[in-house]
Amino acid sequence: MKNNILLLMFLIAGNAFVTGQVGILTSNPQGPLHIDGAKDNPTTGTPTAIQQTNDVIITPEGRLGVGTIAPDSSSSVEVNTTSKGFLPPRMTNTQRDAIALPATGLMIYSITSKCLQTNIGTPAAPNWGCVAVQGSTGAAVVQVNSYTPNTPAGSAASETCLGSICVRHNGTVNEGSILLRSNTGASIPNSSVAGFQVATSGINQGDTEIVNLTTTYTQFYRGGASAGEFINYQVCTGTGENYRIFLTMVASVFNPGAGNGMYLLNLERIR
Repeated sequence: MKNNILLLMFLIAGNAFVTGQVGILTSNPQGPLHIDGAKDNPTTGTPTAIQQTNDVIITPEGRLGVGTIAPDSSSSVEVNTTSKGFLPPRMTNTQRDAIALPATGLMIYSITSKCLQTNIGTPAAPNWGCVAVQGSTGAAVVQVNSYTPNTPAGSAASETCLGSICVRHNGTVNEGSILLRSNTGASIPNSSVAGFQVATSGINQGDTEIVNLTTTYTQFYRGGASAGEFINYQVCTGTGENYRIFLTMVASVFNPGAGNGMYLLNLERIR
């Protein structure tokens, strides 16, 4: 066995020295490193699409192809298959939160939340949001939630940021309002902010404004009057991004007492 391994290493090294390419299970490598898993490629010419389905290649540009010998030039890694899927790391939220300094954009599958999650925050301050699919439209949605106490009166909501906007509630009991700002470091002109309140009294009200979202918070329409009432906001930025904000005051389950409760602030980005 040891002699066979040494012989294989000499053959690979010899082929690399002569051609500048290494082929494993193929004498006809199509790149610097080419593995033919099923050993079904031709000795000359280009493998067919079916023959490539079991191949792995590294191109001269450093791109990795799985199931293809020609990964797309816009990708670093391309997996080409019509019969299998991509399986990301699966873990609980506790295990996810133990990841040291997770990179912005890092993705996992949360078996706690039962969704794909991506870090939309920073390595030092992770903010994990679920990536979901919206109904029959198939639009990708990234969503983050925040519970915020409305007592004592005037206690501002914790900031919730997603994409190019940040949102918070002013914390006022009953007739509170939401506040929005730009999260890009610059003003976002010609942005539309539309709010519609559904009240238990049956009196529904709405408001729409065209504004410049600046880097400091601007207060908008009211944010709910009592438990069971809610506001839906639609934000379309001047740069073409679309967001939904759902805000309601949750009853005294969380904070007993007249006028007490918590605001549920849900921010979604529809890509």
